[in-house]
Amino acid sequence: MAKTTTKPWHQVVQLRDDITNQELSQKQFAADLYDVVMGRNPGVYHDAKEFFALTYPTVKLRDLARDVTHRLAGKSEKAVRQLHMTFGGGKTHSLITLVHLVRDPASLPDIPAVQQFKAHCALEGGLPKARVAAVVFDRLDAEKGVEVVAPDGSLATVKMPWSAIAWQLAGSEGMKLLKDDGTERTTPPATGVMEDLLKLAHRDSDGVLILFDEVLWFVRVMADTDPRWIGRMREFMHSLTQAVAKVPQCCLVASLLASDPGKMDELGKQISKELYDEF
Repeated sequence: MAKTTTKPWHQVVQLRDDITNQELSQKQFAADLYDVVMGRNPGVYHDAKEFFALTYPTVKLRDLARDVTHRLAGKSEKAVRQLHMTFGGGKTHSLITLVHLVRDPASLPDIPAVQQFKAHCALEGGLPKARVAAVVFDRLDAEKGVEVVAPDGSLATVKMPWSAIAWQLAGSEGMKLLKDDGTERTTPPATGVMEDLLKLAHRDSDGVLILFDEVLWFVRVMADTDPRWIGRMREFMHSLTQAVAKVPQCCLVASLLASDPGKMDELGKQISKELYDEF
């Protein structure tokens, strides 16, 4: 019988010390887009060097990065993209990858994973720098809202998803575009209003990237107390997708599904269909 030259895996792969010492904390690998955007609860997902050192650039992840960066660089007409991954499929990891690639591309670490992303994107002038607005809908509380940060670092607590986008993209100036007195509006902005907001944000950056996570979770919860929220979100998605498509170098990447399978009851399926139809 011929002898095999294949080595056991533990002779090929060197385990991290925190694994062999049984000190690895699972919470380090709980991806949280909101914390990354806000710079809170630092972990492996916050630091670009550590994040990309632990990220394997799969074909689909590289394709997503290429498609989004090409849109932000003015090389693509496709402005709206959906992530179809369910819980555990890497959707939040994918969104965080986009944040790190375009929020400050000049400071990205020169490590193999980043080199692979850059090579796959193949943009002559390098990766575009974009202004990023992320709405993590399971953080958007119906009563207390969510805290968001403006480009100048100022904080605000808002209750409406369109307000969360406006504040992150343009601060108080963005809020005044939605409503003259700068206070929150309860009705979804029309396409023209969202266009003006995106153009304002685009004035000071190469591109504008909007990220949505856990959309169905929010709409399903809100619909329990007020069924009109289904129509509001449908109208908002219509206005937003139309505006993003019309303003050059703007991109929307959304995960419409909810991590909680319980949100996909009959009403959840109806909401999901309406949102998908708009996309």
